[in-house]
Amino acid sequence: MKRGLYSLASVLVFTIFIMGCAMLAEPQWTKLEVTSDVEQFTDGSMYTTAQTKLPEHVKGEKIDDSRFTEAYVSLKSPQDVKRILIRRRAEDTVATDLNIYVMVNNEWTLVKEIRGNDKSDIDVRINTVKTDKIKIRAQRALRTATGKSAVQQAGGGARGGRRVAGQAGAGEAERILREPLKFAEIEVYGIASGTTAKEQKK
Repeated sequence: MKRGLYSLASVLVFTIFIMGCAMLAEPQWTKLEVTSDVEQFTDGSMYTTAQTKLPEHVKGEKIDDSRFTEAYVSLKSPQDVKRILIRRRAEDTVATDLNIYVMVNNEWTLVKEIRGNDKSDIDVRINTVKTDKIKIRAQRALRTATGKSAVQQAGGGARGGRRVAGQAGAGEAERILREPLKFAEIEVYGIASGTTAKEQKK
């Protein structure tokens, strides 16, 4: 009798373990077709890169109070978007602040803020939203996500950082932080049909 209970308990524990692993599994992604006015962002090649652009509302103005530059991608029709993957080449990777917007009811809606990301692939997960346009506002970060200064990274390593801090001063550091960023690819994903609700929340 006890042996049977132990066997049953083992089966239950194993079943719960398997179910837990399934819940923690990566969702099944569907890569969505996107286009951009900057062809390099969506051409499928890591060998081509392009810079983020100055926002339209500050072009032609004498003073730009924002360090942000922008990149846009569009879908053929409104679709459920869950993930945005911004890919950078190793030589173009600097600590970056991002604000991610999606177009909802003809208005830009902020869906994610990221600070100090210094990875080559910036993997952005958002609550599923139906949209056909995505705007990425990006700037070089003052600090990395771990709190370390990113000015050295923006200036090209330790020597660049010392040059900025010592010789060129705050004005040069400000110029560096205002420089556009380079992206190789901007990929957009939805959740494959049949994925569980638990997976969709990840």
